[in-house]
Amino acid sequence: MIINDNLKKNIFDLKQITDMLVKYNSLTDSQMQNFLKTFEKTRYNILTEIKKYNNTTEYEYQKIKNIDDDYMADFENGILKIYIPEVMPSYKNLKTHTHKRILLNIANITQPFTNKFENQVFIFIKVFDKIPNWDIDNKYIKPIADGLIYSNVLQDDNITKMFYCVKGEISDQPHTEVYVFDSKNINDFLEKYSF
Repeated sequence: MIINDNLKKNIFDLKQITDMLVKYNSLTDSQMQNFLKTFEKTRYNILTEIKKYNNTTEYEYQKIKNIDDDYMADFENGILKIYIPEVMPSYKNLKTHTHKRILLNIANITQPFTNKFENQVFIFIKVFDKIPNWDIDNKYIKPIADGLIYSNVLQDDNITKMFYCVKGEISDQPHTEVYVFDSKNINDFLEKYSF
């Protein structure tokens, strides 16, 4: 891979902030939050450059694999299943670029399922994280519905078009699973999957 100027700058910026973090043995909460925001923004920029590179690369073996490649969507028996290979961000980290990247990845992988739903939909979200006794209400799940609107899977996310439920689980492999289906099928879904 030929490293273009944008990618080189982002890698250099990441090195600088990481070196600064290592240099100091202790940081305030504010300094740590600023570092994480900068880190996430740089990560977003690097992944964007890698996507550009992958789109212009002729051979599959030359493409660079990254977490965005692990997003998956499938439509079966009236249920749109989405696999997000990471935990949804928490409300306290909203100033990072994570939610934007998740939204765009969801929009991208769900484009083949545009206009699958005409009636009100129910969205069942399962968030898996390693941390014992974590709070599910601290997770920011808005990028899911917004990504589905962006890809035209959903017409809108107002109260006449959708409602949702979020369940937390403990897992050694943090990720998020999303199930989207016509709300009239909620009883069948809950009985079949017995979450």
